[in-house]
Amino acid sequence: MKFALIPVKDLSKAKERLSSLLSQTDRTSLAHAMLEDVLRAVKGSRLLDRLCVVTLDEYAIEAAQNLGLEVIMEKKQEGESASVDFASVICKEMGAESVLVVPGDAPLIIAEDIDFILEKEKPYSSAILVPSRDEMGTNAVLRKPPDCFPSRFGHNSFKKHIQEAEARGIPFEIFRLPRIALDIDEPGDLQYLATQKMNTKTFAELIRIGVVEKIFERQ
Repeated sequence: MKFALIPVKDLSKAKERLSSLLSQTDRTSLAHAMLEDVLRAVKGSRLLDRLCVVTLDEYAIEAAQNLGLEVIMEKKQEGESASVDFASVICKEMGAESVLVVPGDAPLIIAEDIDFILEKEKPYSSAILVPSRDEMGTNAVLRKPPDCFPSRFGHNSFKKHIQEAEARGIPFEIFRLPRIALDIDEPGDLQYLATQKMNTKTFAELIRIGVVEKIFERQ
């Protein structure tokens, strides 16, 4: 079976690197909107068998349950890699042959992006990596089996995931997918996102908090 896994941190403290532009209240509201857009995109996949969120954040739990996604509850969070590896083992125990990890803060993702990756999955042990725009981060990783190499999310994770796969003899492919590649961490990411006119909750939130107006005033 093919599983999707979305790790979600404590959204009440989300996006500290955007503090020069947005208050914590607005950053949290934006994180909520982005998460809901990602969850809807994943739910629209034709090829996924089960969809899971790993978190201890109350808003994420409620959003996932409202959309019919399964929740893997954490007792504590020790970083994204630990959360993903903890949940991947549980997914494997639930019958997952492969797990596709996608971030909850990449609001341009659509269901077709998810299915594109799943269609490239091999019938043998393997991996697929999708880097971030700067190719320092890993914005999606499909592992088959789910625990074939450990997660190394964080600084320079794309290179580290390649090294982990190579060290274990796991063949992998790299796909550069623009919608998945954009996650929102820095002011420049937010400015780029504001220029992408989307019929999404995220874009509506950008308008509500005045980001879109500010960006276009500068152009």
